[in-house]
Amino acid sequence: MGLPQVKQYLKRSSLQEKFSKKNTLLSSRFEKIAPEDYLYSVYGEKEELVVVIGSVKDKKGRIVEKGSVIRVHIEELWKLGWRSNAYLPYADFHRNYYSSKTLKAVRAFVVDCDGVTSATLEKVIKYLWNSLPAQPTYIVNSGQGIHFVYVLSEPVDVKGLRWSISRLNEAIQNSYIEFIEVDKHPVVHPYRFPGFLTKINTVATAFKVREPYTFEELMSVFKLKPKKAKGTKKKGKQKGELLVLPNGRRAFFEWVLRRLFKNPPIPGRRQNSFFALGIVAYKCRREVPYEEAIETIPMVYEDMMRRNLHIGFRIEEAYEAFRKGYQPKYVRASWKYLCELLGWEYRPNKRNGRPRKEHIKLMNRLRLARYQSRWEELEGQIKHLIEKGYSKRKVAEMVGIHHSTLYRRFKHLF
Repeated sequence: MGLPQVKQYLKRSSLQEKFSKKNTLLSSRFEKIAPEDYLYSVYGEKEELVVVIGSVKDKKGRIVEKGSVIRVHIEELWKLGWRSNAYLPYADFHRNYYSSKTLKAVRAFVVDCDGVTSATLEKVIKYLWNSLPAQPTYIVNSGQGIHFVYVLSEPVDVKGLRWSISRLNEAIQNSYIEFIEVDKHPVVHPYRFPGFLTKINTVATAFKVREPYTFEELMSVFKLKPKKAKGTKKKGKQKGELLVLPNGRRAFFEWVLRRLFKNPPIPGRRQNSFFALGIVAYKCRREVPYEEAIETIPMVYEDMMRRNLHIGFRIEEAYEAFRKGYQPKYVRASWKYLCELLGWEYRPNKRNGRPRKEHIKLMNRLRLARYQSRWEELEGQIKHLIEKGYSKRKVAEMVGIHHSTLYRRFKHLF
């Protein structure tokens, strides 16, 4: 029973030794810098950072901890240093909402090389270094791999330059392919940061090679000219497609919950109903935190148990369906689609081309007309009951209104 543990320990020690050799090689050629200085060099005075927490699996491949995205104040960042599954993107995002569609600015370009030994690294530095179009600003020893980081002196705004930034990122990564294996990633990809724990129980380190570049310098070195991507002419309905954020209100989430409490999911709709609840919760995540939203699942499930609708459907399945719906890709899900999942009748609000303000005025007039017609109908019923000799209280009880309302609105009939 003890033999596998010994093998695992020896393997881990071997990887740590290789990591140490790479550190020794890099420190002999370049200046090692503190993680705090590296952080300031990349992010400057930025106060809040996006941190991507990767999922954790056990030996059998089962997910122990689900991945997530958190926002951390820069002074609190090092409290996450013990995590070997914490990664930071070298980019800024609108409202710090992590997505390729919400990308706001790029701060660095990274070449990720996995499984790099000290011998391979020495070959690159000694014999192939001068053949690179541009040398990196920093080299990060990230554990079993190496990151060649090209930091920009000023973050470059992606507006109008998405195509150029993508081409430059591709060109930088391709410059290493001839002599080392490269894992290609987009500019929004997160990476392990210096000062954070690696998967082999070492701490990632950084070494400074040169000063940061400007975006124009890199474009010139790699012989690229800034230009917009082809076929990006704006059309009417595409104007707001770049930035899609969950902006649902708490009232919408609570209204959906009330309907589910009143009419719990029935067999055949249970999986889809909790999936739809997850979509609604994500749409409203700015006002309804995830922790609060997921606590509503046992409440809905309890109502199902009270009506014997839970048979053959475990609460774990409800949690799983909820988490599947709680994702950014469903943030645009329409109300019609949600009604199909929930089994509710879809009633679209038809404006017929009218502006919103005009439509609201029209609907208010229609509601007032229906309100008045209801009282006119009641007046005829009350008059008929009075002629039959019923008392005022009895008449009020028969038509379903309070007796004081009867006296106030229909006193001319008595």
